Amino acid sequence: MAKPNVKIKTEYNKAKRILKPIFIPFNRYVSYLGRENIIKEGPNLIIANHPGVGRDIAGILTAYDRQLYFLTAHYMFDTKESLGYIKSALGQILYPIMYPVAFIFAKYLSKKLKQHEMIPINKSYQGDKIEFIKNIRQSINKVKEYLLQDRAVVIFQIPLDILKTLGQKEIRFNKHSEYHPYIPKFHSTVGKIVYELYQEHGLKVPVSPISIYGAEGLNPFKRMVLNFGKPMNIASCLDNNIVGNPINNFTRCLEKKVADLLIDSGLPKISES
Repeated sequence: MAKPNVKIKTEYNKAKRILKPIFIPFNRYVSYLGRENIIKEGPNLIIANHPGVGRDIAGILTAYDRQLYFLTAHYMFDTKESLGYIKSALGQILYPIMYPVAFIFAKYLSKKLKQHEMIPINKSYQGDKIEFIKNIRQSINKVKEYLLQDRAVVIFQIPLDILKTLGQKEIRFNKHSEYHPYIPKFHSTVGKIVYELYQEHGLKVPVSPISIYGAEGLNPFKRMVLNFGKPMNIASCLDNNIVGNPINNFTRCLEKKVADLLIDSGLPKISES
């Protein structure tokens, strides 16, 4: 078990105190359900849908006392590239006005992501599929390494369909989940990670599902609800009597659980959101 670095944890908590007021300045507009299911120590893979551009991230950070390690798009580690992301969030009108603040924030964020050992994942495709797959595998291996060190890693299920976008001029989006239209169909990366850890190390990593809705945009007065589900693990999909690939089975179970958490937290299946 890796010993916590007191200095890094102190800096991490300081960064949380700085970032929270930016994205969640008013606690009364955020609801947390199922917080008793939060795993406070040991390896933990945290899975959530990703409807926002910052509020959902801040919501998870606020809920956990322990240090979290996010699987993060590689461009967020670069100030210039992350500014493009911020520009799309602020819009064409607001961005020029907010540029000085946006630049300071982008510079601060890229620095903190590196300092706090977040995991970069390079999902850009430059025409070389072998290189693309190699980049993804490096990120997966880093997640596995962190979990073996008893860390807690957060992976968001994004709506982009990376594989179908390869070689295409336009970005393609995943289909909506059959269990709830608010979330995308989950990819199997999480299932692969926990299955490999079980096969290679006998480690049954607890996977914590979280549903989030109301995080769209940066409106601090919009109600956001996070629902924390009970942890799951791959062992439930390894029974010889269960038909199908255990990775795919676990992925479907996880996707359905997040959908159920959305419904339990007040978002009906038929939704205009």
